[in-house]
Amino acid sequence: MEIKCEFCGAYINDTDATCPNCGAVNEHHKRTADHTPQTIEELKQWYEDRHLPPYDVTRFYIGVNYQAPKAFGIYEDNGKFIVYKNKADGSRTIRYQGRDEAYAVNELYLKLKSEILNQKSHQNSGYSERSNPKNKSGIGKGILAIMCFYLFGGIISYIGPIGLVLFIALAGLPLIIYAFIDKHANKRKSDNPGKKFGKFYIVYLVALMAILVTVTAYRHTPRYYKYDNSVYCLYDGDYYEYNDYSNDYSPINKDYLPVEIVNNGPDYEYDTKGLTWDSGYTFEDSDYYEENLRSSDSWDSSDSDSSYDWDSGSDWDSGGSDWDSDW
Repeated sequence: MEIKCEFCGAYINDTDATCPNCGAVNEHHKRTADHTPQTIEELKQWYEDRHLPPYDVTRFYIGVNYQAPKAFGIYEDNGKFIVYKNKADGSRTIRYQGRDEAYAVNELYLKLKSEILNQKSHQNSGYSERSNPKNKSGIGKGILAIMCFYLFGGIISYIGPIGLVLFIALAGLPLIIYAFIDKHANKRKSDNPGKKFGKFYIVYLVALMAILVTVTAYRHTPRYYKYDNSVYCLYDGDYYEYNDYSNDYSPINKDYLPVEIVNNGPDYEYDTKGLTWDSGYTFEDSDYYEENLRSSDSWDSSDSDSSYDWDSGSDWDSGGSDWDSDW
């Protein structure tokens, strides 16, 4: 994101440690921890690392002002970054035009990731149709399977390793109980306990995952407290204190919190007291969060980039893209 240098007024990126124009220290310096591309060159490298086909195949042109129909692209022109789409009829829609390179790159980056998933989905559904032409429902099942796979993967990434262990433990508990009852109980064939248990178990798993996601979301939502002109943040079970000199947060042991917050937290919480919020205190914009927590919280971290790797033996069909819409 672009910000103004506090000394010379020039526009600089928040990822710049110093102002390229005057050399002053950027007090709002943001350090990128999740390896999301911030520049055109970084997006080019991300593209190559995914082993994607050439630009003429995917129709994504990075750093190129491509003029022919059916193309997505980004390029720089006299300090401005232009993100565009050339429709099937040759007309061009400008998605973004400005000096914020990181924002421009992110627009095309998100579109490219979306298109990769669409291509993978088409491939899987097409394979199902070819293997069983009479079974047209195989297309829908293939798409549903891909959607469920990425949804489940995203949920697991979100709740983290501890949540995953807890999910596995609690998911296995009904199975153990059912196996014990099934072994010792006297059953009639007409009871069909297995079918009844299967329906219950599906509902149980969905409810269990929903509870874990809700609890994780609550823990990952910063809660702010103000006492004696000091701001504190509770995030994921840990407390942090804002330092006015460094303009950053640092961890603090709960034993060192003001006793008033420990005993009567809601009385000092921003959301409950209606205190005027200063966006400068936002924990998720702090350097500490960027350097230590963002990579583990982000669904778009480099660890998940493998989901967008392309099989060199796969065929990319750009004809399936919607070339008539604005984006």
